[in-house]
Amino acid sequence: MGFKVLIKDLSNNKEWVKELNQPIFFIGRVSSNEISLNSPKVSSRHARVMVRGDKVTIEDLKSTNGILFNNAKIDRSADLSFGDSFQIGDFVITIVSEDFKTDAPQKEEEDVEFKFDPFAYVRPFLAPINDFLEDASISEIMINGHDKIYIERKGKIEKTDRKFASEKALVAAVKNIARALGKEVSEVSPRLDARLDDGSRVAAVIPPCALTGTYVSIRKFSKKALTLQDLINFGAITQDAIDFIELCILMKQNVIVSGGTGSGKTTLLNVLSSLIPDGERIIVIEDTAELQLQKEHILRMEAKPADKKGRGEVTIRDLLHSTLRMRPDRIVIGEIRGGEAFDLLQAMNTGHGGSMSTIHSNSPFDTLSRLENTTLQSGIQLPLKAIREQISSAINIIVHTKRFEDGSRKVNFISEVLDLKPDMSYNLQHIYVFERTGKDESGKVLGHLKFTGNVPTFLDEAKKAGFIKKGSFLDTIK
Repeated sequence: MGFKVLIKDLSNNKEWVKELNQPIFFIGRVSSNEISLNSPKVSSRHARVMVRGDKVTIEDLKSTNGILFNNAKIDRSADLSFGDSFQIGDFVITIVSEDFKTDAPQKEEEDVEFKFDPFAYVRPFLAPINDFLEDASISEIMINGHDKIYIERKGKIEKTDRKFASEKALVAAVKNIARALGKEVSEVSPRLDARLDDGSRVAAVIPPCALTGTYVSIRKFSKKALTLQDLINFGAITQDAIDFIELCILMKQNVIVSGGTGSGKTTLLNVLSSLIPDGERIIVIEDTAELQLQKEHILRMEAKPADKKGRGEVTIRDLLHSTLRMRPDRIVIGEIRGGEAFDLLQAMNTGHGGSMSTIHSNSPFDTLSRLENTTLQSGIQLPLKAIREQISSAINIIVHTKRFEDGSRKVNFISEVLDLKPDMSYNLQHIYVFERTGKDESGKVLGHLKFTGNVPTFLDEAKKAGFIKKGSFLDTIK
């Protein structure tokens, strides 16, 4: 649904209108804002406006002169309705429905088709690396101080010759980015962890915690959603392995995607979600929203940190408790990091099969140890035996990814979790293992994902349920 923004400049009584159709837009002095107000009384990134139906929320992005509503400055944010006016500098702004009649002219320089730019509100502060933000071949930008900037391109890290003018300029850029995103960075709170509208992530640490300068990492979100065929073409997985994972999903096996940092866990989970049958109700819970599951009936939730006074925190555990009362067919947790592991295991063991998540680990066995450690963080006092029984009962399949030295990311193991051994240690059987054969002349890792011959314990049940096509590779397994 579109709407109109009516603007009146009190300094000269000029009026104009702009038509918009995106639910979030920015107001400020610089031209990268959707509503650009050329006045020294207006901050470069002054306000963010969110439109939902006929409700409007305006947020002050730490501007110098604030926002007036009902003749008073708003405290961080205010809820408005269509037709309500607010003032920024000398400008009175009113948001109305698209069928509202007005004689105010369209401003010629603003009468252009809107083009979504997820970096619009950080771009003004990152002039030395703006072209890196545009380059689709660059997946991550790493700033290790004002004069050391690296990029990741096709899985490999490259040093660039770009520089910020000074360390002071870089710190100022980070603080301005934080304000534009509705956050604050200072010596008292020297960390920034935020996401852009397309899912790209911005992380920064400033002194005194950063010892040799200001550190910034921008992990860009791919504009093109990868498909299963893309993974096959990249050599990340084989069609037989995909068929097996699809069988696991149809059989509502609980799947954990594990791997090291940058190994492609989130990307793989996004792609595997396309195998979930249509019509199922999926609830996704994340600490920072990154997943873009390729399904229609999906509810996305994001944890909320506490405010400056320690109020209002909503954790993944809190959201998981709410989720269990919302009739999910499947629960997907973006990443297991702490005590929410215990609640997820409880859900998996009490009828919520087919759930999925990711976790940092170095191997399939290490995945189970990491789950054990995160479960202990829940604060629930359970003997180790009980925790291991919960894990071995809840987790059915581990898909482990690895980033190789040539920058490629591949599925390294697909393993089934079996019952505990008599000595209460974990028991796994590998169904697929990546078998490395060497390197080619360009340094590319060679090998293939090989079926080990181990028979999944649920294969007979899958055949009886009719999930295995006759003549397929899975049908040949005895």
